Amino acid sequence: MSSLTSLRRRNQDYLLVETIKQVGIANYSLIARLTGLNAETVRYRVNRHLQRLGLKVMVNLNFGELGFSSGFMVMVANYGSNDLLFGKLHYLLFSGKAVGLEKYYCVFSVPYRLKKKYYEFILTLKQEALLQDYEMIELDWLRFPPFRAEFYDFGERKWKIDWNRLDLIQNESGVMTSYLERDSKVDEFDLKILRSMQEEPTISIAKIAKATGMNPRTIRYHHLEHVVKKKLILGNNIRWVAPYQSGKSSDLMQAVFIFRKVEKVGAANVRKVFNRLPFTWLEGGKEEGSYVAFVDIPIELFHETMKYIEERLSLLSTKPEIVFLDSTKRFQLECEIFDKKWGWSLPGYVPNTSAIVGEKNEG
Repeated sequence: MSSLTSLRRRNQDYLLVETIKQVGIANYSLIARLTGLNAETVRYRVNRHLQRLGLKVMVNLNFGELGFSSGFMVMVANYGSNDLLFGKLHYLLFSGKAVGLEKYYCVFSVPYRLKKKYYEFILTLKQEALLQDYEMIELDWLRFPPFRAEFYDFGERKWKIDWNRLDLIQNESGVMTSYLERDSKVDEFDLKILRSMQEEPTISIAKIAKATGMNPRTIRYHHLEHVVKKKLILGNNIRWVAPYQSGKSSDLMQAVFIFRKVEKVGAANVRKVFNRLPFTWLEGGKEEGSYVAFVDIPIELFHETMKYIEERLSLLSTKPEIVFLDSTKRFQLECEIFDKKWGWSLPGYVPNTSAIVGEKNEG
């Protein structure tokens, strides 16, 4: 392949990724018009080619519009209890286990009306000796930072960071969900559509109908009138997954950075640093200054990344807790715990009048 052909293909890959970030993947014809590719080429590249580039299309749900409240939770499990513990836990979005410890760092999103019960339920897990200790921090917002295509080498499937250029990024970006403190307005059809799209972002309405055994007209109506018009999906993003695809997860260092009650000016600086960092894939915070960021750092860029973070946060009086994770899991919407008559439930919850949710456990 000539250098000119290679350059043209890299430019096409860059344009495709940037277009997906702007308009999503629901309309191949629209992407074709914006990129200059034909629709069939777009279909192939979205469904096959991106994977070969070490990338994966993700669906970002709008948990605020779903009527959910989110939080960050740290759990210290009793040895040997983790299988039973996670068998009882629900409403998790993500969980990462600390290297060498029975300690888990989780993001959860729970229906607003069940929030108090959920906090009480976590306390019962400690009373049942499944947990040694736990901490919960409510989050006012979650954000999915955008894929920074300008720092990705599509040909080599790896990051190439110009650290000085990175500092030129001034505006925080990425789709954000804020919490509105209201009940969920979704139904079983909406949830089946959302779950299907989480599992397969490029899935068609016809395929969702076939997989769920629903009438295609019903699925199409709920997709348009509820999912689209109520903005239950924030859009699509791209995530770098090359180390997993090649079976070389050791080439990746996953970490969570936790800041507790940073002063206002400092909190703004923290958000800016992690939002512009290409390796941050999820961040969340609370207005009082608490902030968490999950990052996937290429091992070859680990020292440079840590140096970059430390230098730009050196004047911060509140230092972060940095935890490295050795196993992680993303969770899908649990349609199974939604009743079409009563709505969302909390399996295993038994009211406990002695449960006091307060102090550090309420964040």
